[in-house]
Amino acid sequence: MRLKVLAIAVVLSAASGHTALAQQGNLVVYNPAGDAGEKLIDAFRAKYPKVSIAAINGGVGELFTRASAEKARPQGDVMVCASSEAYMANPDLFAPYKSAEADKFSKDVIGPNETYYGCSMPLQAFIVNTRLLSKNKLPKSWLDLAKPEYKGKIVLANPSLSGSAYAQLAQILQLQGWDTAKAIMANARFVTSSQSVFQDVARGEMEIGVTGEANIKPLINEGYPVAAVYPSDGTALRFDASAIIKGGPNPDNARLFLEFLNSKEAHAILASTNRRSVRSDIAAPEGLAPTSEIVTFAYDDALASRTRKENLARWDELFSR
Repeated sequence: MRLKVLAIAVVLSAASGHTALAQQGNLVVYNPAGDAGEKLIDAFRAKYPKVSIAAINGGVGELFTRASAEKARPQGDVMVCASSEAYMANPDLFAPYKSAEADKFSKDVIGPNETYYGCSMPLQAFIVNTRLLSKNKLPKSWLDLAKPEYKGKIVLANPSLSGSAYAQLAQILQLQGWDTAKAIMANARFVTSSQSVFQDVARGEMEIGVTGEANIKPLINEGYPVAAVYPSDGTALRFDASAIIKGGPNPDNARLFLEFLNSKEAHAILASTNRRSVRSDIAAPEGLAPTSEIVTFAYDDALASRTRKENLARWDELFSR
């Protein structure tokens, strides 16, 4: 009996080891997830008030460039909800970690050697200004964006600076190839920030943009004349993820924070920000189209990651002409 009790105690100790971490001291969070990331950080602060958090906000490209530059002496501890392609392109920046929540995730959204864990599914859609474009003039597909009638009416983020913008380029390339990508580039104005895309369309400065669906619904709720159009030739089934930065200054608090990010509580917060959680026990955000009604395709994120440098080099060459 004593041996049985001891065995149970060992199991319980191992199971609670993920949460029996520092719970005090410092934590540096790299946040490319905008408001959703800030809500997660605020919830963690409320749960662990003795942990002092410094949050660094920026685009995926900017924060991964920073993490790479700091590789010899990392300054950050955790990357929050960044595109999976960025992780695949930088596998040596992140530390393996076995999360207590691992069994709540599909293996497809857990990184090699458990270096990252899925966060949400940022389905990309067209955001259109319904005052500037009548219903019969709306683009319906990626191919439509290449039509001459949309020249000067499209705003896109620079894929060298934005993870979501690179994913958009990769989707176009996988579905339609470089000829379509070049034609869309010729029609578009490029901005440095992903947020500028949906803000410019909402303000009526541009007719069409491409953004994550989670950015469109709040604008509709606030009364802006915008709508979401899911491309009829497919939007990628892709995901973003969170990870511990290898060699970061506060490893115990990094593990504690990642456990929180992987929790059902945190994913419910994500759903409240109109993001589709990768956890199957979290319902889709209210008001978003059911995934079953959206045309999707089997996006090859490994290919997108493997060809990232050459794709961006070609994009830069075309952009500079």
